[in-house]
Amino acid sequence: MKVSSEISSGLSSLVQVHGTILQQLRIHKNICKLWGYEKLAAVISTQNDSVCCHLDKLITMMLKEEYIFDLQNLNKLNIGQTVEEILVSDRIMAESCGELAVKLTLISHQIEIRKTLEEMSLLQRSYASLMAQQLELVRQMGTQFYLATRC
Repeated sequence: MKVSSEISSGLSSLVQVHGTILQQLRIHKNICKLWGYEKLAAVISTQNDSVCCHLDKLITMMLKEEYIFDLQNLNKLNIGQTVEEILVSDRIMAESCGELAVKLTLISHQIEIRKTLEEMSLLQRSYASLMAQQLELVRQMGTQFYLATRC
């Protein structure tokens, strides 16, 4: 399976974004655990595990092609200082990653790559939607009630 330079560059960017997401999710999971919000920490942990699996699959495909990519330079982390900030920053990160995966799906001609990109896009869109739903609950319920009943 040979990969064009355009898709190679895009895949490298996607690996970088996923690496950043993993770091951000790990930190947010630990923050939520520290604050005693075990349910939210479990949701974030599940997303982290899913992102890790997809990233492993993507890196394996790129290594098969002997494509060189750089994980030394990750994107800026947006670490939330409150639960609302965590939900917002994770939603934004998931949306941007999902958008990149969709763009790459449209230019990829390799079935294996397209399938992985579609899975990544679906995963990120689903997580972004979940974070948006949680933010709406915070807005409707108020922060304290949300934290007491949902986290």
